[in-house]
Amino acid sequence: MRWFLPIFFSVYTGLHIIFYRSARYLLPPGRAPRLIAWSWLGLMILGPMLTVLASMWGHPQASGVIGTVTYWWMGYLMISLLCLLGLSLLRLLAWPFSRGPWAWRRPVALALGAALMLTAYAGWSATQVRLKQVEIATAKLPAGMERLDIAVTSDLHLGLPGGEARLNRAIKLIRQAEPDLWIDAGDMWDRPLLEAKELTALMATVRPPLGKYAVGGNHENYVGLATSMSLDRAAGFVFLNNRGLAVGRALNLAGVVDTRKPAAQRDAAALKGLDFSRFTLLLRHRPDFNPAMRGKIDLQVSGHTHGGQVWPFHYVVKNLYPLFAGLYDLGQGTRVYTSRGTGIWGPPLRLLSPPEVTLIRLVRSPASPSR
Repeated sequence: MRWFLPIFFSVYTGLHIIFYRSARYLLPPGRAPRLIAWSWLGLMILGPMLTVLASMWGHPQASGVIGTVTYWWMGYLMISLLCLLGLSLLRLLAWPFSRGPWAWRRPVALALGAALMLTAYAGWSATQVRLKQVEIATAKLPAGMERLDIAVTSDLHLGLPGGEARLNRAIKLIRQAEPDLWIDAGDMWDRPLLEAKELTALMATVRPPLGKYAVGGNHENYVGLATSMSLDRAAGFVFLNNRGLAVGRALNLAGVVDTRKPAAQRDAAALKGLDFSRFTLLLRHRPDFNPAMRGKIDLQVSGHTHGGQVWPFHYVVKNLYPLFAGLYDLGQGTRVYTSRGTGIWGPPLRLLSPPEVTLIRLVRSPASPSR
């Protein structure tokens, strides 16, 4: 975290400089338009920090307004730079056949217009939370129990602007699914923690028969682990802090606090004392897998990747996390499911990575033993 802010603002400032150098062709002549443009870009560079500071200083409404403008701009900036890159590649390919200098003003305007339309579509896509069903057959459900339904959310990033609307859509799907329990794979909370009281009250109204359970992600650490755990409890969740427990007649549920790589000691602590004749599910925010868990746990549920959130960042995220999105069979009866996430981080956009609430349905296989 110590290096995150300097690196973020250095890169973010560089992206704004690249944007300005491309878009300056559209500015009217004179110093004043350039001064206005740089003032806007400077404000947008500082926007993420101003969003958090406004909340810390007791101005949640200002924080919400600044955050909404800032993060929409962030999304438009990313998509516009991709469109401008495509334009530059087109220019490079056309250069051998060109008979003179390009008239650059109109192509740039078209690229920025296309970026605006893509941003609007990606913003709409981010609101289209879907219910994704995953079925897993297991011999570990006892006689008389034909299925067990587990609702999974991840990466809600509540506390960012627009969090209540996103949560309402997710809760509507969970209510429709009528799961036996609800688990969250981390990054439930995020700064500036807008509407936290309303959000916890809304989640507290959902009461599955076997309860609600959550694990911490990297953003729980940024918010403050103690604060995040307190919010989880207020929302009715049991926070699994490197520990496990038996849930109902058939399920072991364990969770580990987020680390950059799996920590063997934390994994061992989470599984200590569990009866492995039950179906054992491990919650780990990042989709990294500890090979020592193969054959010991039945399913690991993770998030963190957002499914790339905005194409083409999928390819970068896939390189970092090969267990990128979906269900993976790792052998010896062990699987990993990585959620694409239910919310958003930063720009309120999703492009070719729809948000999801997952319903994991454990079904009793014919070989299930009687107990």
